[in-house]
Amino acid sequence: MTEPDAGLTAIMSERRQLINLAYRLLGSLAEAEDVVQETYARWYAMSRAEQEAIVSPARG
Repeated sequence: MTEPDAGLTAIMSERRQLINLAYRLLGSLAEAEDVVQETYARWYAMSRAEQEAIVSPARG
């Protein structure tokens, strides 16, 4: 079993904050959840080098 990477763990731990922020911006919980899910998809699509270039995933 492999250990999850630190950046992804940080993003997942802040999921609630991301959804809250997106909800305040969009006014729809469903849309907020979609935006956060899209963020996860983009994170997975990034190369390891691109992920590591982000100092703090919560701040981009």
